[in-house]
Amino acid sequence: MNKMIKFKMYGILLIISLFTFYAGTCNKANKTLVDIGSDKITLGEFEKQYLKTVGNLDSAKNKSIEDKRAFLNLYINFRLKVKDARERGLQNNPDILKEVAEYKRNYAPSYLIDKLLIADKVKALYERRKDEVRASHILINLSDHPTPQDSIAAYQKADTVIAKLDKGEDFGEVAMQYSMDRTVKQNRGDLYYFTAGMTVPEFEDAVYGMNVGDFTKKPVRTMFGLHIIKLTDRKPRTESVHLSHILIQDKRDSTGAIIDSLATYQKALDVYNKAKNGESFEGLVQQYSEDAGSKATNGDLGNVERRRLAQPLDSAGFLMPVGSIAGPIRSPYGWHILKKSGEKKVGSLEKEFENIKNDYKKTKAYKDDYAKFIETLKQEYSYKVLPEGISFLRSKFDTTKGIADYNLDSIFSAKDKETALAEFKGGKVTVTDMLNNLNINRDFSRMALIESTIVSIINSAAENVLLNKKAEDENIEKDDEFIANITDYENGLLVFRIDQDELWSKVKVNEADINTYYEQNKEKFTKVDSTGKQVTKTLDEAKAEISNEIQQIKFKDTEKAYLDGLRAKYPVTIHEDVLAEAFKE
Repeated sequence: MNKMIKFKMYGILLIISLFTFYAGTCNKANKTLVDIGSDKITLGEFEKQYLKTVGNLDSAKNKSIEDKRAFLNLYINFRLKVKDARERGLQNNPDILKEVAEYKRNYAPSYLIDKLLIADKVKALYERRKDEVRASHILINLSDHPTPQDSIAAYQKADTVIAKLDKGEDFGEVAMQYSMDRTVKQNRGDLYYFTAGMTVPEFEDAVYGMNVGDFTKKPVRTMFGLHIIKLTDRKPRTESVHLSHILIQDKRDSTGAIIDSLATYQKALDVYNKAKNGESFEGLVQQYSEDAGSKATNGDLGNVERRRLAQPLDSAGFLMPVGSIAGPIRSPYGWHILKKSGEKKVGSLEKEFENIKNDYKKTKAYKDDYAKFIETLKQEYSYKVLPEGISFLRSKFDTTKGIADYNLDSIFSAKDKETALAEFKGGKVTVTDMLNNLNINRDFSRMALIESTIVSIINSAAENVLLNKKAEDENIEKDDEFIANITDYENGLLVFRIDQDELWSKVKVNEADINTYYEQNKEKFTKVDSTGKQVTKTLDEAKAEISNEIQQIKFKDTEKAYLDGLRAKYPVTIHEDVLAEAFKE
Protein backbone atom coordinates (compact mmCIF):
# COMPACT_ATOMS: atom_id res chain seq x y z
CA MET A 1 0.00 0.00 0.00
CA ASN A 2 1.27 3.47 -0.83
CA LYS A 3 2.83 5.00 2.27
CA MET A 4 1.09 8.34 2.00
CA ILE A 5 -2.28 6.59 1.64
CA LYS A 6 -1.42 4.73 4.82
CA PHE A 7 -0.56 8.06 6.43
CA LYS A 8 -4.04 9.33 5.59
CA MET A 9 -5.76 6.22 6.88
CA TYR A 10 -3.90 6.26 10.17
CA GLY A 11 -4.37 10.00 10.57
CA ILE A 12 -8.09 9.74 10.03
CA LEU A 13 -8.29 7.27 12.91
CA LEU A 14 -6.66 9.84 15.14
CA ILE A 15 -8.92 12.78 14.27
CA ILE A 16 -11.40 13.60 17.00
CA SER A 17 -14.95 14.63 16.14
CA LEU A 18 -15.33 18.41 16.15
CA PHE A 19 -16.44 19.88 19.43
CA THR A 20 -16.71 16.47 21.16
CA PHE A 21 -15.30 16.80 24.65
CA TYR A 22 -16.14 16.12 28.24
CA ALA A 23 -16.97 19.33 30.04
CA GLY A 24 -15.28 18.94 33.39
CA THR A 25 -14.23 21.97 35.38
CA CYS A 26 -11.03 23.68 34.29
CA ASN A 27 -9.22 22.73 37.49
CA LYS A 28 -10.23 19.08 37.15
CA ALA A 29 -9.36 18.90 33.46
CA ASN A 30 -5.91 20.40 34.09
CA LYS A 31 -4.94 17.87 36.74
CA THR A 32 -1.87 15.84 35.82
CA LEU A 33 -2.85 12.22 35.20
CA VAL A 34 0.45 10.95 33.81
CA ASP A 35 4.03 12.20 33.83
CA ILE A 36 6.07 11.11 30.80
CA GLY A 37 9.54 12.41 31.49
CA SER A 38 9.04 16.18 31.40
CA ASP A 39 5.74 15.91 29.50
CA LYS A 40 2.30 15.50 31.03
CA ILE A 41 -1.05 13.97 30.12
CA THR A 42 -3.86 15.87 31.80
CA LEU A 43 -7.14 14.36 32.92
CA GLY A 44 -8.97 16.54 30.38
CA GLU A 45 -6.79 15.24 27.53
CA PHE A 46 -7.37 11.64 28.60
CA GLU A 47 -11.15 12.15 28.81
CA LYS A 48 -11.26 13.74 25.37
CA GLN A 49 -9.30 10.88 23.80
CA TYR A 50 -11.24 8.18 25.65
CA LEU A 51 -14.54 9.63 24.43
CA LYS A 52 -13.37 8.94 20.87
CA THR A 53 -13.27 5.22 21.53
CA VAL A 54 -16.55 4.82 23.47
CA GLY A 55 -18.66 7.29 21.50
CA ASN A 56 -20.60 9.12 24.20
CA LEU A 57 -20.40 10.39 27.75
CA ASP A 58 -22.86 7.90 29.25
CA SER A 59 -20.78 4.97 27.97
CA ALA A 60 -17.60 6.55 29.32
CA LYS A 61 -19.14 7.00 32.77
CA ASN A 62 -20.22 3.36 32.86
CA LYS A 63 -16.84 1.89 31.90
CA SER A 64 -14.87 0.16 34.66
CA ILE A 65 -11.64 1.55 36.03
CA GLU A 66 -9.89 -1.44 34.41
CA ASP A 67 -11.20 -0.43 30.97
CA LYS A 68 -10.04 3.14 31.50
CA ARG A 69 -6.63 2.01 32.70
CA ALA A 70 -6.21 -0.29 29.68
CA PHE A 71 -6.96 2.58 27.31
CA LEU A 72 -4.65 4.90 29.26
CA ASN A 73 -1.75 2.47 28.81
CA LEU A 74 -2.38 2.37 25.06
CA TYR A 75 -2.50 6.16 24.97
CA ILE A 76 0.74 6.40 26.97
CA ASN A 77 2.40 4.16 24.35
CA PHE A 78 1.06 6.45 21.64
CA ARG A 79 2.40 9.54 23.40
CA LEU A 80 5.81 7.89 23.92
CA LYS A 81 6.06 7.26 20.18
CA VAL A 82 5.03 10.85 19.45
CA LYS A 83 7.65 12.17 21.88
CA ASP A 84 10.36 10.05 20.25
CA ALA A 85 9.29 11.09 16.76
CA ARG A 86 9.35 14.78 17.61
CA GLU A 87 12.76 14.54 19.27
CA ARG A 88 14.00 12.96 16.04
CA GLY A 89 12.53 15.89 14.09
CA LEU A 90 10.19 13.73 12.01
CA GLN A 91 7.58 16.50 12.07
CA ASN A 92 9.82 18.29 9.53
CA ASN A 93 9.77 15.39 7.08
CA PRO A 94 8.64 16.80 3.68
CA ASP A 95 5.97 14.11 3.19
CA ILE A 96 4.50 14.80 6.62
CA LEU A 97 4.61 18.57 6.10
CA LYS A 98 2.76 18.11 2.81
CA GLU A 99 0.13 15.86 4.39
CA VAL A 100 -0.46 18.28 7.26
CA ALA A 101 -0.77 21.23 4.87
CA GLU A 102 -3.30 19.32 2.75
CA TYR A 103 -5.27 18.34 5.83
CA LYS A 104 -5.33 21.96 7.06
CA ARG A 105 -6.69 23.11 3.71
CA ASN A 106 -9.45 20.50 3.79
CA TYR A 107 -10.20 20.90 7.50
CA ALA A 108 -10.28 24.70 7.70
CA PRO A 109 -13.62 25.09 5.84
CA SER A 110 -15.47 22.64 8.08
CA TYR A 111 -13.93 24.20 11.18
CA LEU A 112 -14.95 27.66 9.99
CA ILE A 113 -18.54 26.50 9.33
CA ASP A 114 -18.65 24.98 12.81
CA LYS A 115 -17.34 28.17 14.37
CA LEU A 116 -19.24 30.87 12.47
CA LEU A 117 -22.46 29.08 11.52
CA ILE A 118 -23.13 25.85 13.37
CA ALA A 119 -22.13 26.78 16.94
CA ASP A 120 -24.78 29.49 17.31
CA LYS A 121 -27.41 27.42 15.47
CA VAL A 122 -26.77 24.45 17.76
CA LYS A 123 -27.08 26.65 20.85
CA ALA A 124 -30.41 28.04 19.60
CA LEU A 125 -31.61 24.54 18.70
CA TYR A 126 -30.57 23.28 22.13
CA GLU A 127 -32.64 25.99 23.84
CA ARG A 128 -35.69 25.01 21.81
CA ARG A 129 -35.11 21.31 22.41
CA LYS A 130 -35.42 21.81 26.14
CA ASP A 131 -39.17 21.83 25.39
CA GLU A 132 -41.44 19.62 23.34
CA VAL A 133 -44.57 20.87 21.63
CA ARG A 134 -47.80 19.35 20.44
CA ALA A 135 -49.49 20.90 17.44
CA SER A 136 -52.31 20.34 15.00
CA HIS A 137 -52.42 21.63 11.44
CA ILE A 138 -54.61 22.00 8.42
CA LEU A 139 -52.68 21.53 5.17
CA ILE A 140 -53.64 23.16 1.89
CA ASN A 141 -51.55 21.85 -0.97
CA LEU A 142 -49.51 24.34 -2.96
CA SER A 143 -46.53 23.35 -5.09
CA ASP A 144 -43.12 24.99 -4.96
CA HIS A 145 -43.74 26.71 -8.30
CA PRO A 146 -47.49 27.31 -8.48
CA THR A 147 -49.40 29.18 -11.14
CA PRO A 148 -50.91 32.51 -10.05
CA GLN A 149 -54.34 30.89 -10.16
CA ASP A 150 -53.21 28.03 -7.88
CA SER A 151 -51.74 30.49 -5.36
CA ILE A 152 -54.90 32.61 -5.28
CA ALA A 153 -57.09 29.54 -4.80
CA ALA A 154 -54.89 28.13 -2.00
CA TYR A 155 -54.72 31.40 -0.06
CA GLN A 156 -58.46 31.96 -0.44
CA LYS A 157 -59.06 28.49 0.99
CA ALA A 158 -56.68 29.28 3.88
CA ASP A 159 -58.60 32.50 4.57
CA THR A 160 -61.85 30.51 4.69
CA VAL A 161 -60.33 28.09 7.22
CA ILE A 162 -59.02 30.89 9.43
CA ALA A 163 -62.39 32.66 9.34
CA LYS A 164 -64.11 29.47 10.58
CA LEU A 165 -61.57 29.11 13.40
CA ASP A 166 -62.05 32.77 14.33
CA LYS A 167 -65.76 32.00 14.78
CA GLY A 168 -64.86 29.29 17.29
CA GLU A 169 -65.40 26.20 15.17
CA ASP A 170 -63.61 23.06 16.38
CA PHE A 171 -60.11 22.76 14.88
CA GLY A 172 -60.40 19.01 14.37
CA GLU A 173 -63.73 19.35 12.57
CA VAL A 174 -62.39 22.07 10.29
CA ALA A 175 -59.30 19.94 9.62
CA MET A 176 -61.50 17.01 8.61
CA GLN A 177 -63.34 19.28 6.18
CA TYR A 178 -60.42 21.15 4.60
CA SER A 179 -57.01 19.55 5.32
CA MET A 180 -55.24 17.77 2.49
CA ASP A 181 -52.92 15.90 4.84
CA ARG A 182 -53.43 12.20 4.09
CA THR A 183 -53.44 11.32 7.82
CA VAL A 184 -56.21 13.75 8.80
CA LYS A 185 -58.88 11.05 8.95
CA GLN A 186 -56.87 9.21 11.59
CA ASN A 187 -55.61 12.16 13.63
CA ARG A 188 -57.98 15.09 12.90
CA GLY A 189 -54.88 17.21 12.19
CA ASP A 190 -53.03 16.28 15.41
CA LEU A 191 -49.28 15.93 14.82
CA TYR A 192 -48.58 14.70 18.37
CA TYR A 193 -45.44 15.73 20.30
CA PHE A 194 -42.21 16.75 18.60
CA THR A 195 -39.23 18.94 19.33
CA ALA A 196 -36.97 21.34 17.45
CA GLY A 197 -35.14 19.91 14.46
CA MET A 198 -37.86 17.39 13.62
CA THR A 199 -39.77 19.46 11.07
CA VAL A 200 -39.12 22.09 8.40
CA PRO A 201 -37.82 25.49 9.62
CA GLU A 202 -40.86 27.60 8.70
CA PHE A 203 -43.23 25.28 10.54
CA GLU A 204 -40.94 25.02 13.56
CA ASP A 205 -40.44 28.80 13.81
CA ALA A 206 -44.19 29.34 13.76
CA VAL A 207 -44.91 26.71 16.42
CA TYR A 208 -42.20 27.85 18.82
CA GLY A 209 -43.38 31.44 18.48
CA MET A 210 -46.95 30.66 19.59
CA ASN A 211 -48.74 30.43 22.91
CA VAL A 212 -50.62 27.26 23.84
CA GLY A 213 -54.17 27.46 22.46
CA ASP A 214 -53.30 29.92 19.69
CA PHE A 215 -53.63 29.25 15.98
CA THR A 216 -51.87 31.07 13.16
CA LYS A 217 -53.83 34.05 11.82
CA LYS A 218 -51.95 33.81 8.52
CA PRO A 219 -51.09 30.60 6.68
CA VAL A 220 -47.49 29.34 7.09
CA ARG A 221 -45.81 28.55 3.75
CA THR A 222 -43.53 25.50 3.60
CA MET A 223 -42.33 23.15 0.88
CA PHE A 224 -45.50 21.10 1.50
CA GLY A 225 -47.96 23.93 0.99
CA LEU A 226 -49.91 26.24 3.32
CA HIS A 227 -50.46 25.36 6.98
CA ILE A 228 -52.87 26.72 9.56
CA ILE A 229 -51.33 25.61 12.85
CA LYS A 230 -52.66 25.32 16.38
CA LEU A 231 -50.34 24.85 19.38
CA THR A 232 -52.07 22.47 21.80
CA ASP A 233 -49.30 21.87 24.37
CA ARG A 234 -45.76 22.86 25.29
CA LYS A 235 -43.78 21.44 28.21
CA PRO A 236 -40.25 20.62 29.39
CA ARG A 237 -38.92 17.70 27.37
CA THR A 238 -37.93 14.28 28.64
CA GLU A 239 -35.35 12.89 26.24
CA SER A 240 -36.16 9.21 26.74
CA VAL A 241 -37.87 6.78 29.13
CA HIS A 242 -36.80 3.29 30.17
CA LEU A 243 -39.72 0.90 29.70
CA SER A 244 -40.54 -2.77 30.02
CA HIS A 245 -43.78 -4.36 28.83
CA ILE A 246 -45.97 -7.43 28.77
CA LEU A 247 -47.93 -7.96 25.55
CA ILE A 248 -51.18 -9.90 25.36
CA GLN A 249 -51.77 -10.26 21.65
CA ASP A 250 -55.12 -9.97 19.89
CA LYS A 251 -56.62 -13.22 18.66
CA ARG A 252 -57.43 -13.13 14.95
CA ASP A 253 -59.30 -15.36 12.53
CA SER A 254 -58.11 -16.52 9.12
CA THR A 255 -59.11 -13.18 7.58
CA GLY A 256 -57.13 -11.16 10.13
CA ALA A 257 -60.19 -9.92 12.00
CA ILE A 258 -59.91 -9.61 15.80
CA ILE A 259 -61.93 -12.23 17.70
CA ASP A 260 -62.74 -12.65 21.40
CA SER A 261 -61.41 -9.15 22.22
CA LEU A 262 -63.17 -9.07 25.59
CA ALA A 263 -61.38 -12.23 26.77
CA THR A 264 -58.04 -10.79 25.61
CA TYR A 265 -58.69 -7.57 27.50
CA GLN A 266 -59.73 -9.48 30.63
CA LYS A 267 -56.53 -11.54 30.52
CA ALA A 268 -54.48 -8.32 30.20
CA LEU A 269 -56.41 -6.78 33.11
CA ASP A 270 -55.70 -9.83 35.27
CA VAL A 271 -51.97 -9.62 34.49
CA TYR A 272 -51.98 -5.89 35.23
CA ASN A 273 -53.61 -6.48 38.62
CA LYS A 274 -51.03 -9.14 39.47
CA ALA A 275 -48.24 -6.66 38.64
CA LYS A 276 -49.90 -3.88 40.66
CA ASN A 277 -50.30 -6.25 43.62
CA GLY A 278 -46.57 -6.84 43.80
CA GLU A 279 -45.93 -9.96 41.74
CA SER A 280 -42.57 -10.01 39.96
CA PHE A 281 -42.90 -8.11 36.67
CA GLU A 282 -40.12 -10.21 35.16
CA GLY A 283 -41.90 -13.40 36.25
CA LEU A 284 -45.14 -12.19 34.70
CA VAL A 285 -43.29 -11.43 31.45
CA GLN A 286 -42.03 -15.00 31.26
CA GLN A 287 -45.45 -16.42 32.14
CA TYR A 288 -47.72 -14.26 29.98
CA SER A 289 -45.96 -11.99 27.46
CA GLU A 290 -46.47 -12.87 23.81
CA ASP A 291 -43.75 -10.54 22.52
CA ALA A 292 -41.00 -13.00 21.61
CA GLY A 293 -38.56 -10.18 20.87
CA SER A 294 -38.55 -8.67 24.36
CA LYS A 295 -39.31 -11.81 26.36
CA ALA A 296 -35.63 -12.80 26.32
CA THR A 297 -34.82 -9.56 28.16
CA ASN A 298 -37.71 -9.84 30.65
CA GLY A 299 -39.77 -7.41 28.62
CA ASP A 300 -37.11 -4.67 28.61
CA LEU A 301 -37.59 -2.21 25.73
CA GLY A 302 -34.57 -0.13 26.74
CA ASN A 303 -34.40 3.66 26.61
CA VAL A 304 -37.18 4.80 24.28
CA GLU A 305 -37.29 8.25 22.70
CA ARG A 306 -40.49 10.14 21.92
CA ARG A 307 -42.45 8.88 18.88
CA ARG A 308 -40.64 5.50 18.78
CA LEU A 309 -43.64 3.49 20.04
CA ALA A 310 -47.29 3.37 19.03
CA GLN A 311 -48.88 6.61 20.25
CA PRO A 312 -50.92 5.11 23.14
CA LEU A 313 -47.77 3.46 24.54
CA ASP A 314 -45.69 6.56 23.91
CA SER A 315 -48.22 8.77 25.67
CA ALA A 316 -48.48 6.49 28.71
CA GLY A 317 -44.74 5.92 28.93
CA PHE A 318 -43.90 9.62 29.01
CA LEU A 319 -46.73 10.54 31.40
CA MET A 320 -46.41 7.82 34.07
CA PRO A 321 -44.07 8.32 37.06
CA VAL A 322 -40.78 6.40 37.29
CA GLY A 323 -41.34 3.13 39.16
CA SER A 324 -45.01 2.88 38.24
CA ILE A 325 -46.97 0.30 36.24
CA ALA A 326 -49.72 1.22 33.75
CA GLY A 327 -52.22 -0.78 31.75
CA PRO A 328 -53.90 -2.35 30.01
CA ILE A 329 -52.96 -0.07 27.08
CA ARG A 330 -54.31 -0.73 23.60
CA SER A 331 -52.05 -0.73 20.54
CA PRO A 332 -52.34 -2.21 17.05
CA TYR A 333 -50.65 -5.34 18.44
CA GLY A 334 -52.91 -6.01 21.41
CA TRP A 335 -52.91 -5.02 25.09
CA HIS A 336 -49.81 -3.92 26.98
CA ILE A 337 -48.82 -3.59 30.63
CA LEU A 338 -46.03 -1.04 30.94
CA LYS A 339 -43.42 -0.64 33.66
CA LYS A 340 -41.31 2.52 33.79
CA SER A 341 -37.92 2.13 35.45
CA GLY A 342 -36.27 5.42 34.54
CA GLU A 343 -36.17 8.52 32.40
CA LYS A 344 -33.49 10.75 30.96
CA LYS A 345 -33.83 14.52 31.00
CA VAL A 346 -32.18 16.83 28.50
CA GLY A 347 -28.46 17.08 29.31
CA SER A 348 -26.20 20.11 29.33
CA LEU A 349 -25.26 21.87 26.09
CA GLU A 350 -21.73 20.45 26.34
CA LYS A 351 -23.04 16.89 26.53
CA GLU A 352 -25.67 17.37 23.83
CA PHE A 353 -23.66 19.53 21.42
CA GLU A 354 -22.33 16.82 19.10
CA ASN A 355 -25.64 14.97 18.79
CA ILE A 356 -27.56 18.18 18.10
CA LYS A 357 -24.94 19.27 15.57
CA ASN A 358 -25.23 15.98 13.70
CA ASP A 359 -29.02 16.22 13.73
CA TYR A 360 -28.95 19.83 12.54
CA LYS A 361 -26.61 19.02 9.64
CA LYS A 362 -29.18 16.52 8.31
CA THR A 363 -31.94 19.12 8.14
CA LYS A 364 -33.18 21.37 5.36
CA ALA A 365 -32.52 24.27 7.75
CA TYR A 366 -28.77 23.55 7.65
CA LYS A 367 -28.75 23.39 3.85
CA ASP A 368 -30.57 26.72 3.70
CA ASP A 369 -28.32 28.34 6.33
CA TYR A 370 -25.17 27.04 4.62
CA ALA A 371 -26.31 28.38 1.26
CA LYS A 372 -26.99 31.80 2.80
CA PHE A 373 -23.56 31.78 4.46
CA ILE A 374 -21.84 31.05 1.15
CA GLU A 375 -23.79 33.87 -0.50
CA THR A 376 -22.62 36.32 2.16
CA LEU A 377 -19.01 35.28 1.46
CA LYS A 378 -19.51 35.81 -2.27
CA GLN A 379 -20.77 39.31 -1.60
CA GLU A 380 -18.06 40.04 0.98
CA TYR A 381 -15.28 39.06 -1.45
CA SER A 382 -16.95 40.37 -4.65
CA TYR A 383 -16.92 36.90 -6.17
CA LYS A 384 -17.66 36.50 -9.88
CA VAL A 385 -17.48 33.70 -12.45
CA LEU A 386 -15.23 34.64 -15.38
CA PRO A 387 -16.77 34.41 -18.89
CA GLU A 388 -13.38 33.28 -20.23
CA GLY A 389 -13.35 30.52 -17.60
CA ILE A 390 -16.74 29.28 -18.81
CA SER A 391 -15.52 29.42 -22.42
CA PHE A 392 -12.39 27.46 -21.52
CA LEU A 393 -14.39 24.63 -19.92
CA ARG A 394 -16.89 24.59 -22.79
CA SER A 395 -13.97 24.03 -25.14
CA LYS A 396 -12.96 20.96 -23.12
CA PHE A 397 -16.39 19.39 -22.58
CA ASP A 398 -18.97 17.87 -24.90
CA THR A 399 -22.51 19.01 -24.01
CA THR A 400 -23.85 15.52 -24.71
CA LYS A 401 -21.64 13.97 -22.02
CA GLY A 402 -21.36 14.17 -18.23
CA ILE A 403 -18.37 14.43 -15.91
CA ALA A 404 -18.47 10.65 -15.35
CA ASP A 405 -17.65 10.13 -19.03
CA TYR A 406 -14.24 11.79 -18.72
CA ASN A 407 -10.85 10.99 -17.25
CA LEU A 408 -10.46 14.56 -16.07
CA ASP A 409 -6.73 14.42 -15.37
CA SER A 410 -6.06 13.42 -18.96
CA ILE A 411 -7.90 16.36 -20.56
CA PHE A 412 -6.23 19.13 -18.54
CA SER A 413 -2.52 19.84 -18.81
CA ALA A 414 -0.51 21.20 -15.89
CA LYS A 415 -0.84 24.66 -17.40
CA ASP A 416 -4.59 24.19 -17.91
CA LYS A 417 -5.01 23.40 -14.22
CA GLU A 418 -3.87 26.92 -13.31
CA THR A 419 -6.55 28.54 -15.49
CA ALA A 420 -8.81 30.90 -13.50
CA LEU A 421 -12.51 30.07 -13.64
CA ALA A 422 -13.67 32.70 -11.13
CA GLU A 423 -12.10 35.46 -9.09
CA PHE A 424 -12.66 37.32 -5.84
CA LYS A 425 -10.86 39.85 -3.67
CA GLY A 426 -7.65 38.13 -2.64
CA GLY A 427 -7.84 35.04 -4.82
CA LYS A 428 -9.20 32.97 -7.67
CA VAL A 429 -10.84 29.62 -8.36
CA THR A 430 -8.77 27.46 -10.70
CA VAL A 431 -9.26 24.27 -12.67
CA THR A 432 -7.30 22.49 -9.91
CA ASP A 433 -9.89 23.64 -7.37
CA MET A 434 -12.62 22.36 -9.67
CA LEU A 435 -10.93 18.95 -10.03
CA ASN A 436 -10.44 18.64 -6.28
CA ASN A 437 -14.12 19.37 -5.73
CA LEU A 438 -15.28 16.94 -8.42
CA ASN A 439 -13.25 14.17 -6.77
CA ILE A 440 -15.57 14.28 -3.77
CA ASN A 441 -18.73 15.86 -5.18
CA ARG A 442 -20.66 13.48 -7.43
CA ASP A 443 -23.68 15.75 -7.96
CA PHE A 444 -22.60 16.67 -11.47
CA SER A 445 -21.43 13.24 -12.66
CA ARG A 446 -24.40 12.61 -14.98
CA MET A 447 -25.52 16.14 -15.77
CA ALA A 448 -25.21 17.37 -19.38
CA LEU A 449 -22.29 19.80 -19.52
CA ILE A 450 -24.22 22.77 -20.85
CA GLU A 451 -23.31 26.29 -19.75
CA SER A 452 -25.61 26.35 -16.71
CA THR A 453 -24.07 23.10 -15.42
CA ILE A 454 -20.55 24.46 -15.94
CA VAL A 455 -21.42 27.59 -13.95
CA SER A 456 -22.81 25.40 -11.15
CA ILE A 457 -19.61 23.32 -11.15
CA ILE A 458 -17.48 26.46 -10.83
CA ASN A 459 -19.69 27.84 -8.03
CA SER A 460 -19.48 24.53 -6.18
CA ALA A 461 -15.69 24.50 -6.46
CA ALA A 462 -15.59 28.08 -5.18
CA GLU A 463 -17.17 27.19 -1.85
CA ASN A 464 -14.08 25.67 -0.23
CA VAL A 465 -11.84 28.31 -1.77
CA LEU A 466 -13.94 31.12 -0.29
CA LEU A 467 -14.18 29.32 3.06
CA ASN A 468 -10.40 28.96 3.18
CA LYS A 469 -10.05 32.67 2.44
CA LYS A 470 -12.47 33.52 5.25
CA ALA A 471 -10.64 31.10 7.58
CA GLU A 472 -7.39 32.88 6.79
CA ASP A 473 -8.96 36.29 7.48
CA GLU A 474 -10.46 34.97 10.74
CA ASN A 475 -6.98 33.71 11.72
CA ILE A 476 -8.41 30.36 12.82
CA GLU A 477 -4.95 28.77 12.82
CA LYS A 478 -4.46 30.55 16.14
CA ASP A 479 -7.57 28.94 17.71
CA ASP A 480 -6.67 26.45 20.43
CA GLU A 481 -9.17 23.91 19.16
CA PHE A 482 -7.95 24.15 15.58
CA ILE A 483 -4.36 23.72 16.75
CA ALA A 484 -5.34 20.70 18.88
CA ASN A 485 -7.03 18.95 15.97
CA ILE A 486 -4.17 19.61 13.58
CA THR A 487 -1.75 18.33 16.23
CA ASP A 488 -3.82 15.16 16.65
CA TYR A 489 -3.62 14.52 12.92
CA GLU A 490 0.10 15.25 12.80
CA ASN A 491 0.71 12.94 15.77
CA GLY A 492 -1.04 10.13 13.91
CA LEU A 493 1.29 10.60 10.95
CA LEU A 494 4.32 10.64 13.25
CA VAL A 495 3.32 7.41 14.98
CA PHE A 496 2.73 5.73 11.64
CA ARG A 497 6.23 6.79 10.51
CA ILE A 498 7.74 5.44 13.74
CA ASP A 499 5.89 2.14 13.31
CA GLN A 500 7.18 1.84 9.74
CA ASP A 501 10.78 2.98 10.26
CA GLU A 502 11.51 1.79 13.78
CA LEU A 503 9.37 -1.35 14.06
CA TRP A 504 8.07 -2.91 10.84
CA SER A 505 11.43 -2.44 9.12
CA LYS A 506 12.98 -4.74 11.73
CA VAL A 507 10.38 -7.49 11.34
CA LYS A 508 11.82 -10.22 9.11
CA VAL A 509 10.20 -13.58 8.37
CA ASN A 510 12.21 -16.38 6.77
CA GLU A 511 11.36 -19.86 5.50
CA ALA A 512 12.66 -21.49 8.69
CA ASP A 513 10.27 -19.35 10.79
CA ILE A 514 7.34 -20.39 8.60
CA ASN A 515 8.22 -24.10 8.64
CA THR A 516 8.67 -24.18 12.41
CA TYR A 517 5.43 -22.28 13.06
CA TYR A 518 3.52 -24.58 10.71
CA GLU A 519 4.78 -27.73 12.42
CA GLN A 520 3.88 -26.35 15.85
CA ASN A 521 0.44 -25.04 14.87
CA LYS A 522 -0.85 -27.29 12.06
CA GLU A 523 -4.21 -27.73 13.74
CA LYS A 524 -4.95 -24.00 13.33
CA PHE A 525 -4.79 -24.08 9.54
CA THR A 526 -7.71 -26.05 8.12
CA LYS A 527 -10.07 -26.06 5.17
CA VAL A 528 -13.15 -27.95 3.96
CA ASP A 529 -12.34 -30.37 1.15
CA SER A 530 -14.60 -31.39 -1.75
CA THR A 531 -16.33 -34.03 0.40
CA GLY A 532 -17.19 -31.52 3.11
CA LYS A 533 -14.54 -32.88 5.49
CA GLN A 534 -12.36 -30.58 7.61
CA VAL A 535 -8.71 -31.20 6.65
CA THR A 536 -5.34 -29.58 7.41
CA LYS A 537 -3.97 -27.16 4.85
CA THR A 538 -0.61 -27.90 3.27
CA LEU A 539 2.34 -25.67 4.09
CA ASP A 540 2.05 -23.90 0.73
CA GLU A 541 -1.67 -23.28 1.26
CA ALA A 542 -1.11 -21.84 4.72
CA LYS A 543 2.11 -19.95 4.00
CA ALA A 544 0.61 -16.45 3.53
CA GLU A 545 -1.55 -16.81 6.64
CA ILE A 546 1.41 -18.09 8.69
CA SER A 547 3.65 -15.27 7.47
CA ASN A 548 1.09 -12.69 8.56
CA GLU A 549 0.73 -14.24 12.02
CA ILE A 550 4.50 -14.36 12.53
CA GLN A 551 4.80 -10.74 11.42
CA GLN A 552 2.21 -9.70 14.00
CA ILE A 553 3.96 -11.65 16.76
CA LYS A 554 7.38 -10.24 15.87
CA PHE A 555 5.96 -6.74 15.59
CA LYS A 556 4.51 -6.96 19.10
CA ASP A 557 7.82 -8.23 20.47
CA THR A 558 9.75 -5.51 18.66
CA GLU A 559 7.28 -2.86 19.80
CA LYS A 560 7.51 -4.01 23.44
CA ALA A 561 11.30 -3.79 23.40
CA TYR A 562 11.11 -0.35 21.78
CA LEU A 563 8.55 0.95 24.30
CA ASP A 564 10.48 -0.52 27.22
CA GLY A 565 13.45 1.50 26.02
CA LEU A 566 11.35 4.66 25.80
CA ARG A 567 9.92 4.11 29.29
CA ALA A 568 13.45 3.80 30.62
CA LYS A 569 14.41 7.02 28.83
CA TYR A 570 11.20 8.86 29.79
CA PRO A 571 9.97 7.52 33.16
CA VAL A 572 6.18 7.13 33.28
CA THR A 573 4.18 7.84 36.44
CA ILE A 574 0.40 7.28 36.53
CA HIS A 575 -1.53 9.13 39.24
CA GLU A 576 -4.20 6.55 40.12
CA ASP A 577 -6.13 8.98 42.34
CA VAL A 578 -6.61 11.31 39.37
CA LEU A 579 -7.63 8.42 37.08
CA ALA A 580 -10.38 7.58 39.60
CA GLU A 581 -11.85 11.06 38.96
CA ALA A 582 -12.33 10.43 35.21
CA PHE A 583 -15.86 11.27 34.06
CA LYS A 584 -17.05 12.03 37.58
CA GLU A 585 -19.32 15.07 37.95
